[in-house]
Amino acid sequence: MSFMDTAAQIISLFLIMVVGYIMYKRNVIDDAATIRYTKLIMNISLPSQIITAFISNQGIVSNREVITVFGITFVAYAVYAVIGMAFLAITRVPKQQRGTYMFMAMFGNVGFMGFPVISAIFGDEALIYAVIFMVVFNVLVYSIGILLINTNDENKGFNLKKLVNMPFIAAVLSIILYFANIKLPDMVMTSFNFMGNITTPVAMLILGATVATMPIKELFDEWRIYPFIIVKLAIMPLIAIALIQFVNVSELIRGTVIVLSATPVATNATMLAIEYGGDTKLTSKGIFFTTILCMLSIPLLTLIL
Repeated sequence: MSFMDTAAQIISLFLIMVVGYIMYKRNVIDDAATIRYTKLIMNISLPSQIITAFISNQGIVSNREVITVFGITFVAYAVYAVIGMAFLAITRVPKQQRGTYMFMAMFGNVGFMGFPVISAIFGDEALIYAVIFMVVFNVLVYSIGILLINTNDENKGFNLKKLVNMPFIAAVLSIILYFANIKLPDMVMTSFNFMGNITTPVAMLILGATVATMPIKELFDEWRIYPFIIVKLAIMPLIAIALIQFVNVSELIRGTVIVLSATPVATNATMLAIEYGGDTKLTSKGIFFTTILCMLSIPLLTLIL
């Protein structure tokens, strides 16, 4: 996959975000609509996408390889967490922003941007590995991630109810169905596929609308976001390149792990911040800048894969 082809895939997603920005400025959508669209994604389309992506890949790779990739993915998130904590210490992030920065450091845009980019670079055969990454992502983001993103001190403690949400349930259900080799009827899978297909465009529209609520000058008033961009888009994938060399896996798996480590901040950050009262301005800045700059960083990364 050439530099320009990879860049084109990323720019196409960014353009949807621009449409969301314009729609908000033109009053086509408002704050209430953004909240409703967020609930639509969280409760309907994203769970459908998770189930479709995982179950449709049954039988493509062995259970042993699936388990291996699961292990690599959990280790990857542990490494991301260590890098995030180092960033907090070095830049002395204020207490109220620590959870948000940790969330942004740990969780990249695996599904919304990772899937199309992986498919464009390596082909559809690599999607099973991206799907495994996404299942672990959803298990962690809708458990640990919610605790990190929530800035309300009254609700900061661990709450089991926060784990009971549709994306988390869909991720666990997908794992059970996969290893039990249970196949869903074609008409059910088709319905899930139709519903899941709206996730990426609607999520990018929400991101664009969220950015539109902020005065332009507010996008540039957080100095820590600039070193964070370097950590997220450069240091993390370089560390992934260094560490994955010690693991005996295929080049396809190596490439998938490296590219997914270079994805921008997860769009879920904004949606979860809206849902759980988090710092929407900081998450929007992180997503906005890393999404724009990954249009250059990911194509450059593919040149050394």
